[in-house]
Amino acid sequence: MVDVEDLLTAGLDALSSHQRRAARVISLVPTENAGSRLARGAYATDAGARAFYNIDGDPDGWTLPSRRHAARIETELTLPLLHHVTGASYVSARPLSGMQSTALVLASLGAPPGTAVLVVHAAHEGTCRTSRLVRRMRFTAVHLTHRDWYRPDPGALTAAVTAHRPALVIFEDGGLFPLPLAALLPEAAGARTHVDISATMPLIFGGVLPSPLGLGADSIGGATHAAFPGPQHGLLAMRTAPVAEAVFAAERDLVASHHLASVCALGFALAEFESRAGVRYARAIVHTARALGAALAAEGLTPQAAERGYTGGHQLWVDTRPVGVDAAIAGERLAAGGIDVEIRYDLPGFGGVPALSLGVAEAVHAGLGEQHVARLAGLMVLAIRDPDARDRVAFDVRALRQHLRSPYMLPG
Repeated sequence: MVDVEDLLTAGLDALSSHQRRAARVISLVPTENAGSRLARGAYATDAGARAFYNIDGDPDGWTLPSRRHAARIETELTLPLLHHVTGASYVSARPLSGMQSTALVLASLGAPPGTAVLVVHAAHEGTCRTSRLVRRMRFTAVHLTHRDWYRPDPGALTAAVTAHRPALVIFEDGGLFPLPLAALLPEAAGARTHVDISATMPLIFGGVLPSPLGLGADSIGGATHAAFPGPQHGLLAMRTAPVAEAVFAAERDLVASHHLASVCALGFALAEFESRAGVRYARAIVHTARALGAALAAEGLTPQAAERGYTGGHQLWVDTRPVGVDAAIAGERLAAGGIDVEIRYDLPGFGGVPALSLGVAEAVHAGLGEQHVARLAGLMVLAIRDPDARDRVAFDVRALRQHLRSPYMLPG
């Protein structure tokens, strides 16, 4: 017989432990950003329990008229700010995740099964998840093969488009360096183009990178919590009316409630980004990531692409074998010391050997700056080299975290 009280107690204890730990660690996980209390506070309100079915935006036709007041946040805050940061005439806050953003674009193609969809990524073979999604939706996934995973060759893209005649080209801008979209997008002429900006969203919204829409992409989308400090949600922005109408039609069939609290939280996160020096935050992400790369190198743990400045975004890729420790073990030791990272087995250039994937977007949003990276790098290398230093590292990391003050969050 199941003892519900014991299960509930164990669950609450686990959640409490997780929450206590979150307050004393530094997260360098590259696919997450915790956001602020303002944005997350929407989930603690009544909106967190309510459905949000309206698709057409006409309050007179709503089946749940009681949502009108809260829905004003979407129409008067979230969507106007999405128009502003993307520069797009057509935007949507209805995708529930970054992956669903891509799925909605695929569903809007109107192409027959078996049609080719080309995936372009910094990694040699593209990302498996997107390829699986393409195949799940009955299309044929084709990867752009290129020798330099930092800068895919526009000529290779031209050849692939000519050979396969894809209905859609998906650019996934998630490598160490942003894709050279100004050179690549013109080579996809004849196909629709979509750019997943999950990993570059704050850099685009903050003006560090140009908007792919301004470079000719038909649509952009992604997760609003991967690098951007928003909720676990997604967004889409379209350049032209025909593409937007096709995407909106797909949304009507594939999205029921698009989660009222998430839409509110996204609006608050965008407002905070715009009002609290989002441009400075975007620049600080790149500067801090490069500074951390140099600081790690000074400690004997040189990240990949040192000759190119380590990164052009928020990520660093690190091989820990030079200090005599496997990355899987290194990741566990770092977590024990209060530094969260991601262990990857599929990073290009590592030949299947595990490596650490780091990202600074969340830490910078919490207040980490270039002045802190030497101390952080020293603690990271100490934790990796010496498992007996776990408690000392955890104490120092907690002290560093407690002294961080973020200029990018509204007070309270």
